[in-house]
Amino acid sequence: MHEPVLPENRRKTGRNNPVPRSEPTRWKPGQSGNPGGRPKSAPLSQAARELLNSPVPNDSEGRTYAQLVVWKLAKQALRGDVAAARELGDRAEGKSRQSVEVEPQSKITFDPNEFDGWTRGELDTYATTGVLPERFTSTQ
Repeated sequence: MHEPVLPENRRKTGRNNPVPRSEPTRWKPGQSGNPGGRPKSAPLSQAARELLNSPVPNDSEGRTYAQLVVWKLAKQALRGDVAAARELGDRAEGKSRQSVEVEPQSKITFDPNEFDGWTRGELDTYATTGVLPERFTSTQ
């Protein structure tokens, strides 16, 4: 392949051709290339929020779409729909945290007070390799 021909006032820059410090760059030091950042919400999300907050036409009680959706979910939950009940609970109280159980990797047990009787070499070996002195390697 051949090199692209660039206008005289432009030079190729990039990963292997950085802009020399003496040349002006597009952004001044400390200046962001995206000062506004990512938009806070997408247009679809905004439209959904607006619709859910608007009143349902011809509803005798003047309820919003969001109120009717929740009412429908509640009716389904009362009929035994577990998914509807879970959705209501998640929306009202937040999703429950999942617990994670961690089991120790080894069954070696020793008394932490035993550190007092360790030699400097044993402490150094344990600190750098995680290997216990022989007197602690018997499993219970």
